[in-house]
Amino acid sequence: MRIFLVSLAWLVGFMLLGGLAMAGFTHTLFPHLHAPGVGIKLIGLGVECGINLFVLGMCFGLLPGARRRPGAAQPFGLAQGIWGMAGFGVVMAGGGALLANVVSIEDFALLARHAAARVDFTGRAFLLALVMAGETAAALWVVWYLRRLGVARVEDGGETGIGWRAAPGPAYVAATAMAVGIVGIVMLLFYAMPPDTQALQDLPDAKLFDGGGLAMLPLLAVIIFIGPALEEMVFRGIGFAGLATRLGPAWAGVITTVIFMAAHAPEKMYYPPGFIDVGLMAAAAVMLRLQYRSIRPAILLHVLYNAGSMLAAGVFMQ
Repeated sequence: MRIFLVSLAWLVGFMLLGGLAMAGFTHTLFPHLHAPGVGIKLIGLGVECGINLFVLGMCFGLLPGARRRPGAAQPFGLAQGIWGMAGFGVVMAGGGALLANVVSIEDFALLARHAAARVDFTGRAFLLALVMAGETAAALWVVWYLRRLGVARVEDGGETGIGWRAAPGPAYVAATAMAVGIVGIVMLLFYAMPPDTQALQDLPDAKLFDGGGLAMLPLLAVIIFIGPALEEMVFRGIGFAGLATRLGPAWAGVITTVIFMAAHAPEKMYYPPGFIDVGLMAAAAVMLRLQYRSIRPAILLHVLYNAGSMLAAGVFMQ
């Protein structure tokens, strides 16, 4: 109860600080503002920024009184496994939302000054910035969380460990073969049940792929390398290990696979057959994790699956 009350106090404090700061900002820079709605929106964005900072502070355990005492033993079990997966999503969303609110404040400031330069909230640059901000926040959170678990658990290849350790050569061969097979299934699904390419291209996220050349490198780095590494550490690492401590490896594998598929629903709901290959990839990653007592082959599988799926999508959506 004490931690809840302290956390609530922090939340109210952040909201008040953000709102008051933006109220002062508006009054100082725009004393003759003739559009009161703009001032109200700026204050509202300040409150939202405060909420974003509170969420990130809570996730990273940075708020005194709202976290476990520094010297206390850090437990690891079912609750921590669930939080490992949920916290990853919360921090990713919080990082993107914080950037969106900051950019919105800048946009309203330009509007109040009647400036010509405005932010294009539907453009590729803004969408890519949100993706990068979310991935960066999530990456920092994963590193922080793994450090809290300690080296012994991170390098433990058992069912309740993270499995960040070397794997034998055949493990990577198996991961490559599985990736090729699943990408083959992706291509077969595209051929048998082709997606509505026009509908997919009309989605807001499709603008992320409008760039070419060097402009695509950050997005490709996230999709092919950074995202797979982070997701495997979270779902087949932290989440699987935490659930396995109470439910055993079989149920941990099933539950993390279902959650992984649900996490990808926003991008697969417009092409439901895509859930098949996502589920197969997640199940294969669990098998590799258990058989070779290492999470690294699963990361390779995920990297090759993402790269192959992008290539297949590019071929069939021409």
